[in-house]
Amino acid sequence: MVKNLLLERKYVVLQGPPGVGKTRLAKKISEDLNAETFFVQFHAETSYSDFIYGIRPSINTKDLSYEGEEGVLIKAIKKAQELEKQESKENVVLIIDEINRANLSNVLGPFFYLFEYQQEQSEINIEIAPGLKISALPKNLFVIATMNTADRSLAVVDFALRRRFAWYSLQPKVIKAPSFYLNDFLEFKRIFDWFATSNEMALQPGQGYFIADSEDKMVNRIKYELLPLIKEYLQEGLLASAKEDFNNYFVNRIKVPLYE
Repeated sequence: MVKNLLLERKYVVLQGPPGVGKTRLAKKISEDLNAETFFVQFHAETSYSDFIYGIRPSINTKDLSYEGEEGVLIKAIKKAQELEKQESKENVVLIIDEINRANLSNVLGPFFYLFEYQQEQSEINIEIAPGLKISALPKNLFVIATMNTADRSLAVVDFALRRRFAWYSLQPKVIKAPSFYLNDFLEFKRIFDWFATSNEMALQPGQGYFIADSEDKMVNRIKYELLPLIKEYLQEGLLASAKEDFNNYFVNRIKVPLYE
């Protein structure tokens, strides 16, 4: 489904809570397309010069000098252009992990205009690096971004960006694996289904939290990952009505109450 959506729309955001496998799915789709993959993870300090093109001081000379440095987007574009010239059927996939952690207006700059899946060649050329002007992104370049819906500190994504990307939501799900602790997953799902509001459902930990090689490792995951996560939610005023059920779960499962 997501692979077909990507081929149709070119630019897709996989959104969902932590642990649902967003990044893993993005990499798998790229592998399925037999594409050359470029990967970058955004953070609060990511800038245009990091992602597209910037000037850096050279550390290889005694005298102070500066040199241009291409960001991952330029590298992906050049690779796609190279494959097009070779008339290759190969594609290029750029994975942007945690796309909503950066200030996207600052990161994309004038390049924002080109993220349009129906964009055709036009008379408007945008210079994205010295000697490199383009009016449209290569047709063999695809972008898969991921977004964590549980991160409450992040700004709402710009509506203009939403229009340019297709959005696919991933939900926590049961998986068939010997290392998957089904009962723990189902108990969390029960609590969220019963107590969470529609907005709070985006906070439910994904299936990745419930995979462990042994009982001891699963207990540690509950104690040092899930318990602190639920504490943080409650401290922010989220899932308040579920406090008692969560407390009962942790006491019965690992003998540790939410609050000592």
